[in-house]
Amino acid sequence: MAVTGTFSSILDRPSGEIKRPPPLPTGTYVWTVRGLPRLDKSSLKQTDFAEFTVVPTSPLDDVDTDALKECGGLVGKEGKITFYLTEKSAYRLTEFMKDDLKIDDEDGNKPSRAMLDETPNCQFLGHVKHTPSKDGKGVFWEIDQTAPLES
Repeated sequence: MAVTGTFSSILDRPSGEIKRPPPLPTGTYVWTVRGLPRLDKSSLKQTDFAEFTVVPTSPLDDVDTDALKECGGLVGKEGKITFYLTEKSAYRLTEFMKDDLKIDDEDGNKPSRAMLDETPNCQFLGHVKHTPSKDGKGVFWEIDQTAPLES
């Protein structure tokens, strides 16, 4: 099978040019939900989950702007937020959609599945934290807290 496009150009680069990208700096960002969440099962325990792809649109004042420039800015960055769908944890997904994404459910009768359909392009605040990699060679970033974007 022939390798084409971006994949080929990456493989053709000298190994010394390939560096670990710096993580998105810690702090709070405005995030936008991109598309519908992926509904799937975890590979280990086969637990159902909803995984949102989110993109940062702007940093707040607690983000180091120099570090943000160093990591290449926000263009091309995306994160994932995963909610497991079990009896004990389903409330987290509902709270995220109702409280943080501000999806209307005044009477409390809208099913979560219907709310999921309304999530694309919703915005929220998300705080980024750094976690050391298991091999100790770097850090990765993740969204550890979410909140509503007040208008």
